[in-house]
Amino acid sequence: MSMSLADLFGDYGQLPEYSGIALADVDQISLFGDRPINVAATRGSIAEMETLLSARADLNSRGEHGYTPLHNAVEQGAKEAVEWLILNGANRFAINDWGMSPSDLAAALGESVIGELLK
Repeated sequence: MSMSLADLFGDYGQLPEYSGIALADVDQISLFGDRPINVAATRGSIAEMETLLSARADLNSRGEHGYTPLHNAVEQGAKEAVEWLILNGANRFAINDWGMSPSDLAAALGESVIGELLK
């Protein structure tokens, strides 16, 4: 399902992490240090990630705790989002602030199916 960037920004503007922030750009950093693509990955929303990627969002941008969107999707157990991110060029070897790759994070969380996708 396709959505407009304006609609997506309107939706995200209601989230606590964008409280008081005029969301007008795919690189807008939230109060927690995330960009919209990190939020979309955390939500596991392929439609949102597609909208943001079409607006030139960086699939490897670092957000809160140095998480990339792939880290965000792994943390939430969002298998389909992980698959989509990998297929669209997300860096499987990116390291977060604790020195963990998405694969390391999957192992730590017991996400064995997602861990297999990251190999």
